[in-house]
Amino acid sequence: MTRLLLVTVVCAAVVCVLSAPTPTLKDSLMHVRLHNPRSEEVAATAPTGKPFVAGYLLMSVNRNNKPAGLPELQVLADNAQTLPITRLVIGFFDPTMVYKKGSQTLQYAGLNMSDTGDWGFKDLQQNIQKLQAGGVEVYLSVGGWNYNCFPFIYMRYSVGGYGTNTPNYWKIQQYGNGSMDNCNELNQYCFVCEPPSEGTNLADFSIFPEVPFSDTWQQAVKFVEKGAPSNATPVWNSDMVPGRSWTDNRTGISVVVPGNHMFVEQQSDPYQDLVQLSTELGADGIDLDYEEFWHADYFKVGQGPWQLPQTVFKYAAISKTLMLHIANINPKLRLSTAASAVGGWSTSWWGGNLKGTMYYLNKWYPEIVQFFSAGDNAGGINVMTYDLSDNPEYHECPEPNICALSDQVQFYMQQYQQNNIPANVGYEIGTPAYPSPTHDPSHQLPLTPTELSKIASTVQPNSVGGFFWEMFKTANSSQASPTDVAQAICKVLTPASPRCTGTIPAAPSQP
Repeated sequence: MTRLLLVTVVCAAVVCVLSAPTPTLKDSLMHVRLHNPRSEEVAATAPTGKPFVAGYLLMSVNRNNKPAGLPELQVLADNAQTLPITRLVIGFFDPTMVYKKGSQTLQYAGLNMSDTGDWGFKDLQQNIQKLQAGGVEVYLSVGGWNYNCFPFIYMRYSVGGYGTNTPNYWKIQQYGNGSMDNCNELNQYCFVCEPPSEGTNLADFSIFPEVPFSDTWQQAVKFVEKGAPSNATPVWNSDMVPGRSWTDNRTGISVVVPGNHMFVEQQSDPYQDLVQLSTELGADGIDLDYEEFWHADYFKVGQGPWQLPQTVFKYAAISKTLMLHIANINPKLRLSTAASAVGGWSTSWWGGNLKGTMYYLNKWYPEIVQFFSAGDNAGGINVMTYDLSDNPEYHECPEPNICALSDQVQFYMQQYQQNNIPANVGYEIGTPAYPSPTHDPSHQLPLTPTELSKIASTVQPNSVGGFFWEMFKTANSSQASPTDVAQAICKVLTPASPRCTGTIPAAPSQP
């Protein structure tokens, strides 16, 4: 889920986001022009639950051409008692993972922190224990951008599916000479998931699978079908099997679905394996990072604006499957989810993001949202309010006068609040992944100290938690550092805590 080294991650909001042109305007790939009152009048409600300050740690990252995840985890564990965070979220696990109970190996988990011995199992387990002993809870995150991206579908139906004047169509122009037919396996479908600089290959991508042979998955399917609205029937896609050929019936093109096929060969439920692995590692919770924009664009319904009920159904089935496995294997395990910046927004959807997914999840399946946000298993609904843009050509400000990063964050969080969805604020360190720092740097909205101060003072008090991407991501002198962000969140949520003066140690991989 990283783009530009660590630049990306929870891809968050835009390109990921945005919205919509009116039908008379140029269609915008990822964004949407939404006509909704600014809602500044929404009264703030006191957040409930245990406050937390969370940071993501990317285990698969390389720095200075060397694996850095494990050394960085170790230095955090060594300093756990004084870190300015109370939760570490370790990512990312592959949704098509395989883990056999008691095997104590991460070989097929997709974490990519080691490729020898037990593939890092013992090291991860020991560092989790050390972090917990120092007062830091640990969540394991499944998904992330790369483990959500289907390059062929994302290229053809998201990036290239809304005309040529869209935010990321330049990739098709640059790598495909302006034609989607020239975007193929050789250029990773015009590098729509990751730029060439990341050094990825098609084997690095995955999707969240359906698991039709799992009794627990089928139980979740029945739950989803029962709760579906009368005007939308869930349609499942068991023919879309990771690691196997699939044919797009709209173009006749056959491609290999991203992900590992081993779980099918072994008739193993990856969601059960994740809960089992989390339990054996001693983690406090699981973080569900679901970002399948391609799914929303491919399975959308309507003529524009569209609806994305099938993606809500899939998200609900995955969530419910995890909930059932938690109840059966480890009832104390908590569950959080990363949510799109526009996920709580209920107005018209013009494609290219996951706008409204959390709104409809809450409307149709409130039990799931409740599990995420309240009670003993609640890890929080954590909104990726970053990777935003102020490019007027694509109507990327939610309203013409709401363009600064802090104003957009406030606006998006207000949509969650308006719709009675408890949610937590997200921050990104350093250079955003979107818009492209090479193609459109002038419309990037990095987190500066000034913007951090505004968000911390006006938005953070309305949430019980805050999180940031990423623990060791580099910030330049004009940007807020990981320590700056962690301390700012801490001082709002737990001002009396000695952690609020703690610092994040330097990465051992930094020169």
